[in-house]
Amino acid sequence: MLLHFALVVCIAAALSSCGNDDNNDESQDNTPKNSAVSVKLIHTNDHHSYLDSAAYDLTIDGVVTRVQMGGFARLAEVIQEERTSNSIVVNSGELNGTLYFSMFKGEPDFKVFNELALDGYTLGNHEFDEGDEGLAKLIEIANFPILSSNITPKPASPLYRVKDKIKPYVIKEIDGQKIALLGILKVEKTKNSSMVSDDVEFSDEIATAKKYVAELTAQGINKIILVSHLGYYNDLLLAKNVSGIDVIVGGDTHDLLGNPAQLAEVGLTQTYDNQTGPFEGYTHDGIKDEDLGSYPTTVTAPDGNPVHVVTAWCYARAVGILNVDFSADGIAQMAKGKLVIPVGGPYQQKDGSGTFVDVSESVKNSLITAINKTSLLRTKEVNTAIENILKPYRDQITTAMSQVVGTVTTTLGYDRIPTAFTAGSTPTGSYAAQIVTNAFKQTNPAIDIAIQNAGGVRTTINQGTITMGDIIAVLPFSNTVAMINMKGSDIVQVLNEAAYYSLHSGSSGAFPYASGLRYDVNLSGAEGNVITNVEVQDRTSGTWSTISANTVYTVATNSFTALGKDNYLSFKRVRDADPSVYEDTSILYYIPLVQYFENLPGKVLPALDTSTYCLKSVTN
Repeated sequence: MLLHFALVVCIAAALSSCGNDDNNDESQDNTPKNSAVSVKLIHTNDHHSYLDSAAYDLTIDGVVTRVQMGGFARLAEVIQEERTSNSIVVNSGELNGTLYFSMFKGEPDFKVFNELALDGYTLGNHEFDEGDEGLAKLIEIANFPILSSNITPKPASPLYRVKDKIKPYVIKEIDGQKIALLGILKVEKTKNSSMVSDDVEFSDEIATAKKYVAELTAQGINKIILVSHLGYYNDLLLAKNVSGIDVIVGGDTHDLLGNPAQLAEVGLTQTYDNQTGPFEGYTHDGIKDEDLGSYPTTVTAPDGNPVHVVTAWCYARAVGILNVDFSADGIAQMAKGKLVIPVGGPYQQKDGSGTFVDVSESVKNSLITAINKTSLLRTKEVNTAIENILKPYRDQITTAMSQVVGTVTTTLGYDRIPTAFTAGSTPTGSYAAQIVTNAFKQTNPAIDIAIQNAGGVRTTINQGTITMGDIIAVLPFSNTVAMINMKGSDIVQVLNEAAYYSLHSGSSGAFPYASGLRYDVNLSGAEGNVITNVEVQDRTSGTWSTISANTVYTVATNSFTALGKDNYLSFKRVRDADPSVYEDTSILYYIPLVQYFENLPGKVLPALDTSTYCLKSVTN
């Protein structure tokens, strides 16, 4: 068992204290005698309940090869291989995104982390997706330190009963040196993009970091690692505004950092374009002047000392390994490392028809040799202990594919392009797409509007019982739900971009359906004038009014159209102009439809409500 292994090798690195005044004994001098020490940071983040490995196409020995990448059963093998008495293993948070979470609400995730014997886990915004009570239950499961310095549950919150398990920091002792692990999350995103209650108080990120750095420094601790869920740009921003932090192990924005040549060797590239907005009162001005994309990215704190920032991609694809040499003065004089990406079979390459097929045994052996010669990849079998944890949950998911999710009273067709109908008469078009957008809109309380391309819905939603397998047949792609803040004028423009394209390009699947919007359609309208008279529904009162050109609305869509695909160009334009307005929730886009059925009275989907259907009328 990994836990047994961790107890053996980490005896010298046991937790010595937590961020709590009760640990202080004024009768003795507990001030540490500081000296140099080397530490190995092993870290993961943003797994979003992607607990299993998944197929991924890499370039191996110059050939595109499909492998099984990551998954915690393989990550565990890397962690076990790398772990020493001088190592610290942390996770920077983020649940929700697969059926593991939809069905089991984070329980398997936390059992895996118990087995990994984490030294610290920082809460992210999605940890609150099942509300305060859901998170409280998970914290009760945890045998590892839960870190968050800038949340305070009030007595009315279920989190109050586990408040003593939520630590601002914990302290590790390595070679006689005390090293602090300080946790922090992004306030605005957590408050506005999760189900956290008003009975949880939040404090400013930078002010909180300064407070606890001062508290640790007063204890004589001069080696501080921030385990953050702030996002890459905000990690850099905090590092440039707070003295005393040496390393930031980050999460939230799914960034793939590393040496460009090493990444290119296996068909990967640096990615750090999914950034959230800056802290209130700050900007990201100047951040883009830094050495972005490097692992680590090193910036200078106000006291002139270096701060090394790392993060380890997402979806349990990789483990970050950072070796840090601290001076006696607590300065991280050297920080070097990289991601390690564990892979395994089956190994597949394209045949003459372009179909991925299993390679021969001799090619497989050559691939394994080539993989293990790369700087980033390692072949790994699955860890038995982790597999034993996940298998019962995985078996239940497999069984659930045939289980009934709900009942449909009337078959919902999926005609991509609507035919003409007058206002007040029976509407045409894709009723199935309308229900999908209704489900998207309920993904997050911040969402005002949801938009879905017709082609993303692949079949009818038939009358009668509907199973999990049926839902995945309706939404079979590996898309996720994305959120974009954009002005009403941009929303009208993106609707027209997609609608005109669907009518004139041959790509009928681009036609837009929406929830929280109603509009008239002129199938022969000029470019920019196919969709008119757009109304928006107030998400609180339910009343309808003309969409305001300058009002900013939160729009949900799928990750495909969010890239500007199917001619949804304004999604990409708005996102490129300010990446902070965009968030990929990492929730697979069929998950909201499952939850939509679960929330219906009796799990019964009634006939379509034509008063809220997005198409008011259609003319030829």
